[in-house]
Order: sequence, then C-alpha cells, then structure tokens
Amino acid sequence: MKKLNILHSEAASGWGGQEIRVFQECKLLLEGGHHVSLVCQPNSPLSDKCSRFSHPNLSYFPLTMKKAFSLSTLFSLIKIIKCSQPDILHSHSSIDSWLIAMAGTLLGIPIIRSRHVMIPIRNHIFNRWLYAKAPRKILTSGQGIAKMVSEQVGVPRDKVNCIPAGVDFRRFNIQISGERIREELGVSQYQPLIGKIAVIRGWKGHDYLIDSVPLVLKNFPDARFVIVGSGPGYESVCARIKNHGVEKYVFMLGHREDIPEIMAALDVHCVASFAIEGTTQVIPQAFAMKTPVVSTRMVSILPLIGDGERGILVKLKDSQDMANGIMKILNDRKSAAIMAEKAFTFCKTDLSIDRMMEKTIAVYEDVLSNSHP
Repeated sequence: MKKLNILHSEAASGWGGQEIRVFQECKLLLEGGHHVSLVCQPNSPLSDKCSRFSHPNLSYFPLTMKKAFSLSTLFSLIKIIKCSQPDILHSHSSIDSWLIAMAGTLLGIPIIRSRHVMIPIRNHIFNRWLYAKAPRKILTSGQGIAKMVSEQVGVPRDKVNCIPAGVDFRRFNIQISGERIREELGVSQYQPLIGKIAVIRGWKGHDYLIDSVPLVLKNFPDARFVIVGSGPGYESVCARIKNHGVEKYVFMLGHREDIPEIMAALDVHCVASFAIEGTTQVIPQAFAMKTPVVSTRMVSILPLIGDGERGILVKLKDSQDMANGIMKILNDRKSAAIMAEKAFTFCKTDLSIDRMMEKTIAVYEDVLSNSHP
C-alpha cells in the first residue's frame, strides 16, 4: 500500500470528542507510516498536544483561523499546503472547511470534509458547494449525520461515508481496575457508582442527569455519582448540585486523563445528550470496559445501542426516565452484565480504532484512485 501524505485541519479551539479524534487519527496515520500535516489554532489544546508530540513524519502548522473569508488566512494556508505537498486535504470544522475548500479547489488537491455534529445545515448555494461540490467525500461520525447531510444540502448518499469513532483497546483494557478511583472517592466496591464523562456543554444534558440524582437516591441511598469533564457549563452544574442538596453524593472531577480507570470504576455510564451529538466516543469506551450504558435516544446513537440490546435507551430531557434506566441496571445486575458482554463483542468487531482507520484509509485510496472530479 502506498504511503499517504494527509493534511488535516481543525479550527475548533476546544478539547472535546472531535478534537481528540482528529489528534488520534493523526497519530494512527503516523503509526501506519504515513505523513501527516496538521493545521490548527495556535494556543489551543490541539496545538499544545502537537507541540509536545514529536514524530519525524508530522508537520504541525499553527494558523489563526478567525473567519472563513479572510484573504490573508487563505494565502497563509495555501503556502502551508504548497510546503506540505499533501495527497489529500481533510477538514473538520466550519471555518477551516471553508478555507480548505477554497485552497484545495485553487490548487487542484482532493478534499475530504468530516462532519462530526448534528447541527442543521442551511440549504443555500454556498453550503451546497461546500458539501456537495468542493469535497470528493463527506465523512460523518454517525448515520444520523450522514442522513442529515444528504437530505439538507443534497449530497448524494454514495458520496457520504459513515465512520464512527473507534476505541483503542490498548488503552481501554478490560484488565484495568477501577479500585484506585473508588479509593480516591471514598466509595466502597458495594456502593453503586454512576458517572458521566463529557465536556460540560448545555446540550450534553448534564442538568437532566443531576435532576435524576435525588430520584435514584430514594431507592439507592448509598449510590454516588461522578461527573468527569470541564467546559462552559461547569459552574452551572455545580450550582444545580447545590440546589438539589446532593453535594455529598456527586463528585465533580473536572478534566481527567485516567478515563479507562474511571470507566472501570463505574457501575453505570450515562449519556444524556439531547442535541447536536454525533457518535459519542464514550459509548465505545464504556463498551470496551464492559460498563453498562444508559443513553438518550439520539438518532446518531441508536445504531450503537441497537434495539436496547447493548444499552438502556431513555427519553430526551427526561430525568425520571434517566433515573429509571439507571435503576433498571442497578436492580438487575445479571441482565446488565449480559448486555455489557454483547456491547463488548460488538465493540471488538465494529468499533476498534483499527476498523476506524481501515475505513478511513479506504476512503482516501478511493478518492485518490478517482482523482478527477
């Protein structure tokens, strides 16, 4: 197989699932012997990761990307592309996708556009060009997003490939123990521990999980909850916990890197998102650790959970249903273990990083083998 030279771009300045996936895919391409260039915002978490990650085949270019239609930024990007000489340009967020689309079209380099979230796309001539004309392929992280892109801006379905986020089984190893985390929290092995691992943004549904805490505690008074992550909604969630008077039952851990250990410590992992969500990475991670999942019925999440066979599905924005889902797992540990085992098997087969990259590289090779639009 020919070694590829891929230029990734990411204009987002946060550190959530999307940015983590971009960085992960770059590293996996490097492991496969490919060359990678990465253009991202200076002073962002992704920029910091790149500056501390040394690899002979990685070229990192900090570029301030404040506006999609900035001639100075476009000229700077064109210089970077000419310097890198990539086979393919692969964009991920809105601003960089516009810049990449213009630069790639001018330079005649094939473009791939990833769409990670379920934010609706306005159907106008410019967006139709951005999605249906400029890129050779659209990659989405979930089937729901693929359907949205096709229906809202008229991208042919054969031009859209759905590639869910993969989990690294080298890192999320079932042999990892959660004992250290429980000791840190002062939670015994007999106490139910329910968690949510996510950037704290409004649409992630933290409020509805917090509102479910008193409902669960009525039946499981020794249960404890843990919220892992930081973000713009952190203080608001803390205030909501205080308003419910459940501070001693809910641990706010902020940003953590020891996610496999935390996941191993949990009896239940909750996904409460009610909008935008693509295919959240924490569901495959929970599957890999055999941690039972309760998730809202987000259209992009349904293919992962199946018809309730790999997790408990609950209504959006419904704290009582979230509590019911949690308690269903706590009340029937045997059924929960069977469900988690099915999820683990599915994850091994369909949601590994090897499978994710196999599909991604297949798209790259398909685009290059049909290099004329």
